[in-house]
Amino acid sequence: MSGARQRDRVRSLVAEAQTPIDAQSIASALDIHVTTARFHLNNLVDEGAAVAVALPPDGVGRPRMGYRIVVAPPIDDLLIMLITRLGDTPEARERLAVEVGRGWAAKHLPAELSGPTLPDPVVIAETILTRLGFRITGVVSAFGDHEITLGGCPLQELEHELPEVARGVVRGILEEALAEGSAALQSSYAVLVRPDAAAGACELRLTLARTAGADALAD
Repeated sequence: MSGARQRDRVRSLVAEAQTPIDAQSIASALDIHVTTARFHLNNLVDEGAAVAVALPPDGVGRPRMGYRIVVAPPIDDLLIMLITRLGDTPEARERLAVEVGRGWAAKHLPAELSGPTLPDPVVIAETILTRLGFRITGVVSAFGDHEITLGGCPLQELEHELPEVARGVVRGILEEALAEGSAALQSSYAVLVRPDAAAGACELRLTLARTAGADALAD
């Protein structure tokens, strides 16, 4: 059994246990050395995924250490409740989300994004989206427009509950990145974001559509 698989099995056993479980019980269940079980358990503690608690000793001696999984609070629910208070309508929430997306992008844009020549808008989009945890699954370019398909993304819960917020955040990210790349580039493209209904959770399609300013720039 590989180390990664062992670790997953240890995590599963700790999560399934009704009470804190010790290293010896883990070792016996997985037929591994107790030192190996302890190694994986300590890693779970270091990650914050588990906590160690003292158990009564089996006899004379020091108390045993038991481990239990840390149950994460339902923060997603709280965030969604807070976000719905920020705007009375989907349109208002989307406008606010654009500003948030721009701020989020500004904190993570690489310094080398702009240069002496007009940057490639697709390269800019891929750079910032990848840096922020989005997964790009496709790019199609035609007649100066560019369509980018996003797969799984860090906004999955928002996209399901408040799609207008997810759209606004992504649009703000792209608008800020294009503006940072070049003022001319910002005026050359409009950013359109829409769900990819045929794909699944948090699947979005982004279109960088050339504007009248882009045609003037080309001339």
